[in-house]
Amino acid sequence: MTEEHREASRAQWEQAAKGWAAEAEERERGPVGRAADRMLEAAAPRPGERVVELACGAGDVGLRAAEAVGPDGRVLLTDFAEPMVELVRERARDLPQVDARTLDAEDPNLGERFDVALCRLGYMLMPDPARALRATHDLLEPGGRLALAVWAEAGRNPWLSLLFDAVMGVLGAPPPAPGMPGPFALGDPARVEELVSAAGFTDVVVDEVEDVRAFASPEAWWEEMRSNAGGPIATVLAALPEEQRARIGDRAMAAARPFADAGGLRFLATLVVASGVRRS
Repeated sequence: MTEEHREASRAQWEQAAKGWAAEAEERERGPVGRAADRMLEAAAPRPGERVVELACGAGDVGLRAAEAVGPDGRVLLTDFAEPMVELVRERARDLPQVDARTLDAEDPNLGERFDVALCRLGYMLMPDPARALRATHDLLEPGGRLALAVWAEAGRNPWLSLLFDAVMGVLGAPPPAPGMPGPFALGDPARVEELVSAAGFTDVVVDEVEDVRAFASPEAWWEEMRSNAGGPIATVLAALPEEQRARIGDRAMAAARPFADAGGLRFLATLVVASGVRRS
């Protein structure tokens, strides 16, 4: 089941890559951008240091780290979806200190070490996040710093959980079993702290970033979620018959309407941010 999930996830992200990169600028204005701020504050990459970003997606966090390390540093952006890596290479074409490589974060086998490791919205989607965190620990030099972010629990992210509820309700699918990969799989801060500590990191700090995601209307929210802005779930929706997709939209928008006011639609969005240090 783990390998089956991994391949299905890879295929979904490969299809979502182009739209995910196109939404990068807008995405960084919201709560995930604030999470990146917190990650970079915690990891504090310095001029000349070596940084690796795992499950980099469009490379947003790593490209910001490239500014911090400067031309004498090195930033390696990695993702297991080759189309993502190709898009990152294009985005970084004028930054000689940046390289990009296709890589599975659970089994990196890079043969080199780094001063900083970054991973935003990646570990929660991996079949074995504990294994991936141990591998990340091994990628760092003694004194190397890790910073990560994952979505908090579903109830603290209705902007996304309502859509998942609508999909499961229309398709008659059960909720994910505990421990299964997904957006909210690592939503418990205590669980994140436990995993990071168990991977060998010390000085572990776990915090939260809370923000608002605003949309003009329930219809505007649904349109954005069903497009590439929704990531792999947009791929799932696109593969469904139009009748099912319309029913999911109706159900989702009805659930979203209580979050609307005169100014539009306002959802809570919360991320868990954690950092740690490799001491030896």
